[in-house]
Amino acid sequence: MRLSVNCFGVFLFSFFLLLNLQTLSLTGWMVVEESSVKLYHFFSLLFLPCLFLKPKDTTARVPLFIFEYFVGITLISLLLFLVYPFNRLLINHLFVFYAFFIGYYIAGILPQEQIFNLLQKAALIVFIVIVGKLFFHIPEIKRFLKAPDGHPDIYTIYGGGTNLEATWIGLNTALFINRKKLFYTLLAVTLVISVIYASRVGVVIAFLVAGFKFVSANTSRKERRTIIFMAMLAVISFFIFIDLENLASKIYTLKRFAEFGDSSDKGMAGRFAMWQYYGTALWKSKFLGYGAGNGIYAVETVSGTDYPEDNLHNLYMQVLIEFGVLGFILYMIVVYNISIKALKSRLSNPLAILILVYFIASLIQFRGTDAMIWLFIGLFLKIESNKERILVHVQ
Repeated sequence: MRLSVNCFGVFLFSFFLLLNLQTLSLTGWMVVEESSVKLYHFFSLLFLPCLFLKPKDTTARVPLFIFEYFVGITLISLLLFLVYPFNRLLINHLFVFYAFFIGYYIAGILPQEQIFNLLQKAALIVFIVIVGKLFFHIPEIKRFLKAPDGHPDIYTIYGGGTNLEATWIGLNTALFINRKKLFYTLLAVTLVISVIYASRVGVVIAFLVAGFKFVSANTSRKERRTIIFMAMLAVISFFIFIDLENLASKIYTLKRFAEFGDSSDKGMAGRFAMWQYYGTALWKSKFLGYGAGNGIYAVETVSGTDYPEDNLHNLYMQVLIEFGVLGFILYMIVVYNISIKALKSRLSNPLAILILVYFIASLIQFRGTDAMIWLFIGLFLKIESNKERILVHVQ
């Protein structure tokens, strides 16, 4: 039993760490994130021999709504690929189901305290790496702050650039809601990094995590009163002592918030350029979809334009256009069931907050094949299932 626990504990720590090092492949750090198979893909295979060390009483029956979703989108895609081009993103969907199963299985063996401890240690390493590499990019940061435009040219350990890196560290901050001092320290670090990266979504995610932490059962009344007092003090200070218009002109990230949706907002302009053809593309498919990974192909076919993006920057729109109405319903059942469990937990489970923020952030990014999120979902569902089973036995 001890051997199996050690095996799964070491694996979870290492696998989660490698999932954060998304641009690391067998041949080294990748410049183009999609250009190679990642190191965590190969490492995940080590989970299979660990299964031989499992306790005899361990069971891992995947929840039916999860199983139906992955089977559904796989069959839908295979049928649609008879008409539309095959896209390898279907393989990514199968891999994230594997990541989900890994999390679900391990949470049936390791106690939740050990799981959170392992995730926190790996996340701390990631924070240290990200902060450390900023020192190597000081010349670029200085250049960007003097003449900001878009995002600074900084190498990231996450695929998708600085915006996604700010997103992921913001999500990882939720893992520390049960460690008050460390949580607020990392939250401040996340906000600073998001400002340096000029990442609006990074700032929004940081505040969403903080907001859910505020209403979480883990937050005491005294802590809530302190937060309210500090927030009111900050707001009053801003209005009395700070010229917001002048501040926004000096801090590029605030300026980007002020420009949201207007003609100078290049990020949203790129999204609107794609979204204007979305309805036509969906109608042409008879609401049946185009298959996994073919969301961009769909709007490009209708518009006659090649887009640099690899996703629609709205996960719900992407699920609908790739898997049709049926696939969309299956996904929304997943979102609904997980959200209900998260709210029933009174957000005392750090993973509940992290997953809920992901569902919200999916309105402006992500493409549904994020292995780290599905690992979290697997861990979360099994942890909550374990709690329910204990309550039934007690009653």
